[in-house]
Amino acid sequence: MMNSLSPLPDDRSLDRAALERVLARAMELHVRGDDAADASTDALSEARVIEIAREVGIAPEAVRQAIAEERAREPLAASQRESDAMLGDPTVSAARVLPGTPPELLGRLEALLARDESLGVIRRYPDRLALEPKRGIFDQLARSMDFGGKGYYLSRASEVVASVGAVDAQRTHVALAADLRRARSSQVVTTAFMVLIGALIGLPAAILTVFPWLAVIPPLVLGWIGWRWTRSAWRSLRRQALVSMERVLDKLEYPDKPSPALQLLDGLTRSLLPPK
Repeated sequence: MMNSLSPLPDDRSLDRAALERVLARAMELHVRGDDAADASTDALSEARVIEIAREVGIAPEAVRQAIAEERAREPLAASQRESDAMLGDPTVSAARVLPGTPPELLGRLEALLARDESLGVIRRYPDRLALEPKRGIFDQLARSMDFGGKGYYLSRASEVVASVGAVDAQRTHVALAADLRRARSSQVVTTAFMVLIGALIGLPAAILTVFPWLAVIPPLVLGWIGWRWTRSAWRSLRRQALVSMERVLDKLEYPDKPSPALQLLDGLTRSLLPPK
């Protein structure tokens, strides 16, 4: 006979948003119950997070990838400002899970960013690199002339962060994030300049006519035109930067094959050099 106090099965379903809230709250309660003795910190180790996820049936590989994505987001997320909510997110990011080890992929990524985007390392960590545009005279000349048609769109960022995180023994999560705040600010200046020009144009109307309100028309019109141009240019720059990131990740996933001329030169070099 069934115990009258046992809970009856509930067949009601939850949508995705509700499921996320339930799992987040359940995780909070579970961690609070297990770690009540250690109230001095809210941080959990990676091993503890994987252990908790395994208890609720989440694959460790999915958790490791999520941890890698979160670590890739941290460096530039810390520099967000309140003004970004009005002007738009100045960061652009792209990520992919690729075959290979973190040190191998990070080394190849550094070489690709130096060759194709003219970026140099300013800070180096075990799992990520912080890069900025190279400042040499020849590097600046190459970017301005752009003979190869590369665009160098990532070189317009004040900082680019490349990070890697192991998903399992054979796969690595690779992420790129670029801070375009400086480029965005230079475009917003265009709108301010147009407003100033409009104010100068409207100044005579305020002084010499009996309709001084006409003076506000030129700055409003030119400011609106400048804002439309700035918004279009900003969206274009974000799109171009994102395409550049995806192209770098494509080359990381599918390395370029050397041309027949380079293959012939390599073969001749190996045949002429004495064996090691």
